[in-house]
Amino acid sequence: MRISVIGGGRWARTIAAVLCGLPHRSDRITLHSPSNFSGLAAWVAQPRFHGRLQAAEVWPPFRAGPDRPEAVIVANRVDQHFAAAASALSAGMPVLVEKPVSPWVRHVKELGDIASAHASVLAASHVFLFARYFEAYAEAAAALGEPRSLRFVWTDGTADVVRDEAKSYDAAVTVFDDVLPHILPMIGRLQFRDCTLCSMDVQRGGARLEIGLQSGARPVSLLVARNDDGRRRLIEIVTDNGVATLDFANEPGTIATSHERRNGDPLWDTAPRPLATMLTAFLAAAEGGPLDPRLSPALATASASLAGAMRGAYIEHQVRGLLRRDAGHTSNRHLGIGAHKFGRTPRNDVETEI
Repeated sequence: MRISVIGGGRWARTIAAVLCGLPHRSDRITLHSPSNFSGLAAWVAQPRFHGRLQAAEVWPPFRAGPDRPEAVIVANRVDQHFAAAASALSAGMPVLVEKPVSPWVRHVKELGDIASAHASVLAASHVFLFARYFEAYAEAAAALGEPRSLRFVWTDGTADVVRDEAKSYDAAVTVFDDVLPHILPMIGRLQFRDCTLCSMDVQRGGARLEIGLQSGARPVSLLVARNDDGRRRLIEIVTDNGVATLDFANEPGTIATSHERRNGDPLWDTAPRPLATMLTAFLAAAEGGPLDPRLSPALATASASLAGAMRGAYIEHQVRGLLRRDAGHTSNRHLGIGAHKFGRTPRNDVETEI
């Protein structure tokens, strides 16, 4: 197949490299980046890609021509996701969009409408749903009985290195827009679905959030942060018969219950990893197979909806903090933007560090 990857950053390059390594395939892959063409041109020239990978300074030819792609993966800046995906879907191409598909739920739904109108495939990236260690954890937690509560910690440090490259983030994208598309599908797989927002404590000027959700009558607590003390990835489920945890800060992570503690995926070094498995599933759909439900845009819609519910209170906290700082009512270290309880009077008695 002719596959176009739109984007020139670390994750776009990771996707392209994994595509080149998929077994039993000889796809022709092009990375498209108007802003980073020179850097990509040097990167794709590495001998390990055997000439299968090339760089382009413009977006793919969506309409016609010998270089028209047969599948498109959108992994550029979040504010450009919609334009790139809409162009490809309107031309009838199967498209996989990296997270978040869009921070705005109306854009996610509109892309779905475009895909339906043009008989295109729209897939949303949910790479952790393809991790064997996560599936093993879901099974271990289910074996303990009815889940009662869930806690999820997702933090990044100031100098995290992933795959030998410093990890960065788009400062224009809030931490909840960035992380919820990972977390919400995962907790849904763990039987905590249809979550509603109950509380949100904004800390360090918005870099750290403590979020309270409710799934039916069961509480779900999230801690998400960037530029934090370090990289943490931890899920803890309390069940009728004990606690199950997954620590996957270093993949494939460790699964622990009252009965055992074990490697999350003994096949990590010998079998395809999550990204390769997800890309294989997308290419199967691009070639006419059914779309894997783990790639469903409905999951992206749910994440964007929850992010939208958080956005108003988040902005309110930010504005309130700026006004107080401008009025000279705060020190340089503290800002009174305490926890917002949804459906109740906002609390102003909790100070958080900025």
